[in-house]
Amino acid sequence: MIHSTVRAVEALDQNQSRACIIFNQGSGKAEGPTATQLRRMTDDIIGPGVKILQVSRKAGPAQLAQWALDQGFGTVVAAGGDGTIAGVASALNGTGVTLGVLPLGTFNYFARGLDIPQDAAGALEVLRDGSPRTLGTGTINGQLFLNNASIGVYPAILKERETLYSRWGRSRLIAYWSVLSGISALRSPYQLDLTIDGTAHQVRTALLFVANSAYQLNAFNLDGAEAVRDGQLAIFTSKAQTRAEMAHHALNLMRGATLNGREFDLWTGRDIDVSVGRRRKVLVARDGEKAPMPAPFKIQHNADALRVIAP
Repeated sequence: MIHSTVRAVEALDQNQSRACIIFNQGSGKAEGPTATQLRRMTDDIIGPGVKILQVSRKAGPAQLAQWALDQGFGTVVAAGGDGTIAGVASALNGTGVTLGVLPLGTFNYFARGLDIPQDAAGALEVLRDGSPRTLGTGTINGQLFLNNASIGVYPAILKERETLYSRWGRSRLIAYWSVLSGISALRSPYQLDLTIDGTAHQVRTALLFVANSAYQLNAFNLDGAEAVRDGQLAIFTSKAQTRAEMAHHALNLMRGATLNGREFDLWTGRDIDVSVGRRRKVLVARDGEKAPMPAPFKIQHNADALRVIAP
C-alpha cells in the first residue's frame, strides 16, 4: 500500500499534488458505484486526500471543474459518461491541468479510445499508475467536443430519446422507436454551405456529423479513423433525402452497419465553416448532450489542447 500511494502521488502530481474527482452518479451505468463506494475505492487504490464533488442540478460538471481549477487542483477527474467527461474537459481545455477519467456511462467512447478500463477500480488504477498524454479536441462555436458534434436528425433523435426514456424507461426498443419519432419531427433536410480548409461545398442533407474519435468511427463502421488519428476532423453528411431513407440510415448507424460511401459523404479537415440557410438557431449535439446554438457555425480541431492520464 505504501508503494501504491507513492505511485499515486507521482501520477497525480504533474502540476500540483491535489486531485479532485467530479462524480456524476446520474450517468448511464446502473451498476456504477455510489458516492460511498467511490470514496472507499479511491482511498484504497490511490490513498486518502482526493476530494470528491458530486454533480447536481445546481452545479454541473463544467462548473465544478472550474471551481477545482480556481482552487488550484492539479488533476481533475471526470467520473461519469461521455457528456460528464466533455463538461469537465471543457473547463480544462488549453489550461495544461490534467484530466483523469472514470468511465461510468453507457458507451464511454472517449475512455475506450484511450484503453481505460470500464470498471471504476481499474480506471482508478490507471489514475494511480498511468502517465499523461496530450490529445486534440474539437470545438463548435468555441464549445468543446471530444467525440463528435452534429446537427440535423441525430440531435432530434437524442431529444426524442430523452423524452421517451423519461416516460417509458431505457430499452433497446425505445432507443429504436426514438429514431423514427425523432425523424418525424425533422421537417426537411438542411441546405448547408460548407467551407472545409478553404474549399467550398453546397450540400442538402438531414445530418452533419463531425467526428474527433477514431474509436467511435470504427464502432459505427464509418471511414475516416486514420484522418482523425492524423489530427483532422472527419465530416459526414447523410445522403438520405426522404424520411424512410433517414430512418434506414439512422438505424444502420446505431447498429454499426453503415454502408460506407453509399449512405454518407465524407470529408476531412481542421477548419470548417457551416451556414444553415436563414436559420438563426439550430439544435446541436455534442458528445450526447444537446442544446440550441446560434448559426452559422465555426468548427475547429485544436491540436494538443487536452492533457489526459492514460495507461
